[in-house]
Amino acid sequence: MPGIRKHGEDVRDFIVNNVTDNPKGIVTFTALHFGISRPAVHKHIKKLIEENVLEYDDLHYYLKSESFAHKYKINKDLSEDTVWETDIKKYFQNVSENVKRILVYGFMEIFNNAIEHSQGKNISVTIKQNKFFSELWIVDDGIGIFAKIQNKFNLLNEQDALLELTKGKRTTEKSRHSGQGIFFTSKMFDYFLISSDGIHFIAGDDENKAAPETPKNIKMKKGTLVSMRLLHSTKRTPKEIFDTFSKNEFEFDRTIVPVKMAKDDDLVSRSQARRILNGLELFSEVTLDFASIQYIGQAFADEIFRVFPSMNPNTNIIAVNANDDVAGMIKRARNTRI
Repeated sequence: MPGIRKHGEDVRDFIVNNVTDNPKGIVTFTALHFGISRPAVHKHIKKLIEENVLEYDDLHYYLKSESFAHKYKINKDLSEDTVWETDIKKYFQNVSENVKRILVYGFMEIFNNAIEHSQGKNISVTIKQNKFFSELWIVDDGIGIFAKIQNKFNLLNEQDALLELTKGKRTTEKSRHSGQGIFFTSKMFDYFLISSDGIHFIAGDDENKAAPETPKNIKMKKGTLVSMRLLHSTKRTPKEIFDTFSKNEFEFDRTIVPVKMAKDDDLVSRSQARRILNGLELFSEVTLDFASIQYIGQAFADEIFRVFPSMNPNTNIIAVNANDDVAGMIKRARNTRI
């Protein structure tokens, strides 16, 4: 009996851990994984529904959750700390201290950005929670974050604005903001999404998993949507994230740039390289992530790995996740003498 009970718990844990990515196919997925019948899986799902862990809708299964929504008019009296204390904090009384600190940091940064940068009239906040994770959705009706960055830095398009956002030290109002808030928030959460004008920035450990389902109360026509999901079981802390990107204590001097964010065509030209390099001289260490990049040209590699280091000797460029062809082109550029 103990063995049977343990097997049942394993099946139900598997369902709970995988249903978010497989809301429709979880029955078949579980049956194949454990080599059991679909009716047997349905028995476990029935038990989870009775325990208020799962819910279903038209044969789609979901973790049982609660949603809470708030709306705010943007004006000179609206502040992120007051909203947190009066409306939002109460939903996170039962999470661990490290989880609460991440939620506080993420909410404060994103809500403040909406107040000060969006040029909108309204902000909505939606909290979606279940037994395993919390989601925060912050939506404004303003100009849109990528359009704002494009206009500020006179960029070619909003895709270039997305690339600038990933770097870290870029802000449209340098006198009031460091440009670090979104960068660090995106590293703290398990899933982080910014969406505006059809452009999407996705980050986090779960960035390749299914996107969170947008709450039904969110009807976005313009502006910026930010979604943040955090597992209640995470051991991550804000300090750990800050330390990861600091070679020297208290100084944000490391960054990671996903090169795929710049890819609108083959990466072959010096101008494409300069778009990626723009602003990176502000860091002492830059990691360029070449995941998903199949090919780079000689001029592109030369600009990044020979020209830029010769002009910025205090910035160390590191390449990761490069395939053999890309790594070969990088090696050639590094070994080329002036």
